[in-house]
Amino acid sequence: MKGARIKALWSILRGVLAAAAATLLGMLLLAAAVIYLEVSDGALTALNQALKLLCVALGARFAVGVGGERGFFTGAAVGLLYMIAGYALYCLLGGALFSVSAMLLEMLVGGMAGAVVGALCANLRPRARRRGNAAKV
Repeated sequence: MKGARIKALWSILRGVLAAAAATLLGMLLLAAAVIYLEVSDGALTALNQALKLLCVALGARFAVGVGGERGFFTGAAVGLLYMIAGYALYCLLGGALFSVSAMLLEMLVGGMAGAVVGALCANLRPRARRRGNAAKV
């Protein structure tokens, strides 16, 4: 039982770290777009939200894997933790004042997106591995 819990926690952590790494890369691209393409504030807000959802989806995919187990719950956990960490860092780095409703909305959207992607990944059939000249079935 202890090994299964550690494996589940490790997969969630792996998903959150993958989402965070993708966020850093995406933010670099968004910063370049703001500088060179003169993106408006409204478009930047929409791109930022899209980036967060994309990163949650990527993190859930890394955490669950194709044909993985507990996709719904693992994906939801990745989405929730990612959004909580992101909102906390935003507030700590001098963002707007803390808003409970905004944080809850972020958590809800992130958790739902992670749960949906995790469930989809868990229900995909993993590719069959071929062995040498084995007969095709």
